[in-house]
Amino acid sequence: MIDLKLQINLIIFSFIFGFLFSALIEWFNEKIIKYSMHMKLFFSVFLIIIVTILYFIGILKIGNAIFHIYSIFSIIIGFVMYDIIINYIANSNKK
Repeated sequence: MIDLKLQINLIIFSFIFGFLFSALIEWFNEKIIKYSMHMKLFFSVFLIIIVTILYFIGILKIGNAIFHIYSIFSIIIGFVMYDIIINYIANSNKK
């Protein structure tokens, strides 16, 4: 059983990571649109590898690389929250 403070830190880190990952993916997709399909695939795989390494370095620093199912949920919620916030900002600017 892991400490509650450690769990909360991992959940918060995973949420922020998911949020930033969503922003990075959006930016990345805008930048690679001009490349061929093979180059897009290569850059996408490279990006996923780099981001995964950064995530595991982050959870290694926070909690000795303890990966829990809550971390996955937090990443997904952060990823979705980015889209919700961006859509809300875009809709409020239209008014």
